Amino acid sequence: MSLRSMLGRIISPVCTRWLSDTSSTPIPREVLESMLKERQTFKKGQICDQITVYARAGAGGHGFPRRNGMGGDGGDVWMEALPVFQNLNHLHHHHSRRFLAERGDNSSINLIRGRKGEDCIIEVPIGTIATDIQTNQVICDVDEYNTKYLIQRGTPGGSLTNNYVGRRAPDLWVRLVLKTIADVGLVGYPNAGKSSLLSLISRASPTVGSYPFTTLKPTVGYLETTDRTKSVGVADIPGLIEGASENRGLGHVFLRHIERTSVLLFVIDVGGFQLNMKSAHRTAFETFGYLCRELELYMGGMTKRPVVVAINKMDTDHADEHFKKFVEQYQTLMARLVKVHSIVPVSCYTGQGILDLQNILYELKYGEIPKAYTETIV
Repeated sequence: MSLRSMLGRIISPVCTRWLSDTSSTPIPREVLESMLKERQTFKKGQICDQITVYARAGAGGHGFPRRNGMGGDGGDVWMEALPVFQNLNHLHHHHSRRFLAERGDNSSINLIRGRKGEDCIIEVPIGTIATDIQTNQVICDVDEYNTKYLIQRGTPGGSLTNNYVGRRAPDLWVRLVLKTIADVGLVGYPNAGKSSLLSLISRASPTVGSYPFTTLKPTVGYLETTDRTKSVGVADIPGLIEGASENRGLGHVFLRHIERTSVLLFVIDVGGFQLNMKSAHRTAFETFGYLCRELELYMGGMTKRPVVVAINKMDTDHADEHFKKFVEQYQTLMARLVKVHSIVPVSCYTGQGILDLQNILYELKYGEIPKAYTETIV
């Protein structure tokens, strides 16, 4: 069975229509493989942070040789970030995932200069990177609001230079990847309490559970002052496992969301971490060391950013002893390798250290501590 036939059986009816609409031109194999991979990894109810779309600028209108008339240029394809979008789900549910600019008008005896075709705008969340699948080259990095980024320019209309014939724009298959933009990235192993901590220090309401891998997709919460003049964006990244830098457990999918964060907030269970009964138990200090190692293997120099360590679950037995041991081991063994701005003992159950952590995050971004915060919405 060919890859195209297999893809037609597996992907949704939306993508099937997409294939039939573009059947006039051969679809590259890498495009089909990309769509198949997206279909296999995306599940209903999850947040879409990677998708393949088809884009084509408008063709130029034909000229009018008898009167030296010029056809209108084809419309352009642009990309723009809007605050209303937080993920790519709206594109996943788009009726065809095809974005076509309008063709330029032909020149005629009544219209010597043809009208330019209307542009097509693809609306995405901020932090989206557009890449040409066939060449693997980055087309644009959408990192600002109210700014349009060119995806493909419309072809010129027919004129004397091209024998008055308007040309069709080439096909363009674009991979859109969302890399979360936030001030602070939460880093930790599964079940360390990252989601619980995010719900306490910000206005976010992530899924919280007493089992590993509660968070399946990144969540961004915002810590705001009462007058909403200052805010700190905090991204909750799904729990990492050892080997995440080698893409174990979708490590690359999760790690890419903290590439743009300016502050790393490690959330570590004071009692250590053990993934399952077959895995070795890691102390809090060993957990911190392994997490730093995964980040450095994924992107060298990542731990050179400001680092804050939140030692969570301080309400458990022997927590004070474990905390003191962590501080001693860090100062003795790792202080020269990783510069930690603050080590904060916290408890999401009792609220210990939450206000101190909020002050530290504000201070790192603005250089000062605000007078008041918004009420926490959990």
